[in-house]
Amino acid sequence: MKKYYRRRIIASGMLAFVILLTLVIGGIYLATSLQTERNTDRTVRSLLTQEQNDKPRVMERGIPGFFGATPGQAMFPSAYYQIETDADGQVIACELRGYQEESKADIQATVDRILQSGRETGKLGAYKYGVLETESGGHRLILMDVSIQLQTLSSVLRSALLIGLVLSVLLLAILFPVSNKAADLIIRNTEKQKQFITDAGHELKTPVAVIRSNLDVMELLDGKSKWSGNIRDQVDRLEGLVKQLLLLAKLDEKQWTGKTEIIDMQQLLENELVIYQEPAEQKNLNLRSDVAKGLRVLGDTDSLRQMIHAVMDNAVQYTPSGGEIRVRCRREKKQVRIDITNTVDQLPKIEPDRLTDRFTRGDTARSRKNGGTGIGLSTAKSVAEMVRGSIKINYLDENTFQVVIDLPAAA
Repeated sequence: MKKYYRRRIIASGMLAFVILLTLVIGGIYLATSLQTERNTDRTVRSLLTQEQNDKPRVMERGIPGFFGATPGQAMFPSAYYQIETDADGQVIACELRGYQEESKADIQATVDRILQSGRETGKLGAYKYGVLETESGGHRLILMDVSIQLQTLSSVLRSALLIGLVLSVLLLAILFPVSNKAADLIIRNTEKQKQFITDAGHELKTPVAVIRSNLDVMELLDGKSKWSGNIRDQVDRLEGLVKQLLLLAKLDEKQWTGKTEIIDMQQLLENELVIYQEPAEQKNLNLRSDVAKGLRVLGDTDSLRQMIHAVMDNAVQYTPSGGEIRVRCRREKKQVRIDITNTVDQLPKIEPDRLTDRFTRGDTARSRKNGGTGIGLSTAKSVAEMVRGSIKINYLDENTFQVVIDLPAAA
């Protein structure tokens, strides 16, 4: 159990750090990229509009100082072509300027592609370009080599990733001792909670049994009455609560064993549904089932049986006289899906997801009247999660309550 908690703490910490690191690095890279794009665009426009014999103008700002450049530092283009074309798009003049000894490009092919695009500015490979129409009907183009800027961006990204990797290793080294202490604290609190539930359940057994015995004697001597009936209902409710508390404690203890077996779900469901035929007939309920053959799941037989009981108890308890309960079981890809729906007079007034929380009841007055404890669906959820399944509650319409259980199918 301790290893499980440690893994969860470390995984959660590393995941949060990776998300934060990704956002930071992505933000830095995006900001740097946009800054570089603005600077190169500004330089291309400047070069495009300058006079033929003017000195090349420079970028007003460079890459942020955090990465090695001084803010406001002049950034010269490494090399650029100054090209003139005639009205037919044929290159009539081409001059290479800048500080790079050699910058090769297929000028005519590149000019053709730029003119065909119809754009005044843009990017083509490692070149940023700008186009200006001349009075003679031709074009003046600036084709600027931005390889240095691209390399700088690549260096920024590599440096940020390297820093992130180093920080990740340091964080992992810190999380190991921290997770050990945190896991110990969680385990102590969990053990105390489970021990309290177990002790409370066992302690309640004796007074409940004494009350029932005294009630039986009282009814033998004085006969049954309205008051003795009320006492018996509450005793039955207390006994149900004690059983469910002990079941929850048992499930918490079994949750970490990881022991599973292959179970014939069709046989299990059919056997359990027989138990509810009589209670359904007593309430005049229509209990229908549609279970596919050959369904096998991975789990624990006793726990899955308790899960079915918890959901079916809930369905029988809250389905009004003359209502209907439908149980359907089918294979869904790599899972076996159990769909239990029942009609109700009124749906709970809270969100469906909250009904699987412990001691949560949709209608307090109705639950107390019918003996509900708010643990049944929570028990079903605990069992489903114990075997790596899931449970979901839906309100299909204003009078239909649905519980969907997905369990891992056996190969």
